[in-house]
Amino acid sequence: MDPLTLAVIGGVLVFGLIVAMLLVFAGNPSVSERLMDTPGPTSQEVVHRDRLPAESGGRADPLPQLSEALRGTAFWDDVQMNLLRAGLLLRPSEALIISVLAMFAGLIIGWLVTGQPIFGVLTGGLGLTIPYVVMIQRAARRQSALTSQLPDALDMLSSALRSGYALTRGFQVVSSQMHPPISEEFHRVLQEVQVGISVTDALGGLLTRSKSYDLELVVAAMQTQLTMGGNLSEVLDNIAGMIRERVRLQGEIDAATSEGRLSAIILVAMPIAMAVIISAVSPGYLNPLFQERVGIMMLLGAGALMLMGVLIIRKLLDIDI
Repeated sequence: MDPLTLAVIGGVLVFGLIVAMLLVFAGNPSVSERLMDTPGPTSQEVVHRDRLPAESGGRADPLPQLSEALRGTAFWDDVQMNLLRAGLLLRPSEALIISVLAMFAGLIIGWLVTGQPIFGVLTGGLGLTIPYVVMIQRAARRQSALTSQLPDALDMLSSALRSGYALTRGFQVVSSQMHPPISEEFHRVLQEVQVGISVTDALGGLLTRSKSYDLELVVAAMQTQLTMGGNLSEVLDNIAGMIRERVRLQGEIDAATSEGRLSAIILVAMPIAMAVIISAVSPGYLNPLFQERVGIMMLLGAGALMLMGVLIIRKLLDIDI
């Protein structure tokens, strides 16, 4: 296949990827609108949001047979939950389509730039993983934002309880006065309660979606108050102070460990980037690494050492507060 044909194929794949992403995100309700308009599931059903019909504001599933076959599996539920935590209006099947398009685009682009099929395979694999990495990063940023908003939300909820409001009325105050993502989550709890789900189950669903240790303390306090009674406003004030201190300490830890995280990124990216640059400048120079037995062994050894280095750095930076 001549380079012109490959270039055309690569351009079509990249264009198709962009169009697919635009079709996914354009013309659909925001996350808050989706949460407001959709009856909420219980905490056991929260991962099956892809069951929403098109007439409820969702889209028709592009791969219904695949979704039915994989629904309920650990992988499918994990992807769905991460999409939900990231605030992305995607089904797992739609995320899979984007990943496959990104893989083919990376395959063609890497092949064209380096002239080596093996590098096309590497960049294709990179393109396949990029959407998943983006989803995980968005979920982590959203969870971090929710945690940073939690103390102010607890202060607002505590003030509402002292004023004589019921707990659900306090949720309404938080959802109307705070910014996303915490306003979306509390509004979702209200919607679930309004359709008949108990407050305890709705709070359990909130905890399942957020996967936050700080929110787990809050939900445990609320559920205890609902079953046994007590001064919830005072408990929420104490938890808010503790969370503020945790957020401050986490910020200091992140600043102190930023150099280590950058080292891990460079450790992985530098060899791959240098290999692509060398192949583009001098095609065929690295062929012995992929054609000779000794070269293949060296690549495997280098990959194992890189993985070991990343794991060691990650373990050193894993500080639990």
